[in-house]
Amino acid sequence: MRAVPLLLLPLALAACGGSARTAAHTVTFETAGAFPTSTIVGHYSVGNCTRDAATVVDNARDYYRHTTGGLGPADLYFYETRFAFAHFTADGCTTMQLGTALEHGLTAHQQRYLVANLSSNLAQPFRSALKAVGSG
Repeated sequence: MRAVPLLLLPLALAACGGSARTAAHTVTFETAGAFPTSTIVGHYSVGNCTRDAATVVDNARDYYRHTTGGLGPADLYFYETRFAFAHFTADGCTTMQLGTALEHGLTAHQQRYLVANLSSNLAQPFRSALKAVGSG
């Protein structure tokens, strides 16, 4: 009889949104040129993910500004967006957390522009996050 409740625990966790996705982990962030590779050790918390997502959005907005008429070059802001997303990933944050931040922090036009113009390693997670919150 005790085995049945233990077998149902993973199903209950899955139904309630329990997921290994919120488990923090280590991410290696590869840079370019003379900059050394960074190792980011994640620490999951809702607060960390909220800050991480806001930083991703702020950097993506700066990238948008500098690729659509702002003073260039936009390389720094692309790098910063990648680095912020690496922190977001290391902290084990969810697609919904990123989607909510993108939806509230960027206009629909900015969202479409970024999905169309960022490299695929950023565009795909942005697209998935926006879709998860119904904006994609």
